[in-house]
Amino acid sequence: RLGILLCDEHHPDSIKNYGTYDNDYKSMIEAVMPGQWQYSVWRCYEGSFPSSVDSCDAWIISGSKSAAYDTDPWIQQIKALVVELDRSQALLVGICFGHQLIHQALGGEVQKFHGGWGLGPYPVKTTAAFGDFKAGDIIRILAVHQDQVIQSAPGFSLLATSDFCMNAIAHKEPSILTCQAHPEFVDGFFRDICLRLRETVENRLIDKALSEVGLPDDRMQVGKTIVHFLAGKGLTF
Repeated sequence: RLGILLCDEHHPDSIKNYGTYDNDYKSMIEAVMPGQWQYSVWRCYEGSFPSSVDSCDAWIISGSKSAAYDTDPWIQQIKALVVELDRSQALLVGICFGHQLIHQALGGEVQKFHGGWGLGPYPVKTTAAFGDFKAGDIIRILAVHQDQVIQSAPGFSLLATSDFCMNAIAHKEPSILTCQAHPEFVDGFFRDICLRLRETVENRLIDKALSEVGLPDDRMQVGKTIVHFLAGKGLTF
């Protein structure tokens, strides 16, 4: 059983076309291991949390428009849950905000990045074997973020990096995997996000990201690696 810890929800217009955020993760997982998982969903941003870290076999923390360093009560509560999940060595994956939150909760540092927004399938280079990738390979996955993990939490090793995003993918033995980008997003939904960001993000960044949507990327391969990790099969095939 997978516990999906939702930290936000899609815009109502996007829900009409693409469904709720938990369905993004379910679709990613079912594409790799169809019919093998059951799901429990908690809307943490609304104050809904599991009663025990033993409620599920594995966990995933979603993206969010919130910041990991915000002081909202639900963010403090999910940080405490991360500490408990880490202590119990539960299988845990964090995506975008989830990636940042895990590092912030476990002693790392997250900040609004001085280099601005990361938008689109920008490249990162693997530093170790990761799924189908060998060290030194380039990975491209759709990303949308202004915050970054500036300092990873103690005990984490870097799996992918770039000049723009130092801590792109990271791993803590034996049970935590974090990823800044969004392997769960589909093209149409990402276009919706970009169009809504025009009011706050430079047009040149929006236009570049939109021009790159639909180009070949590595969402499927990274998604497969995440699903295998959640199933307790490790990081390499």
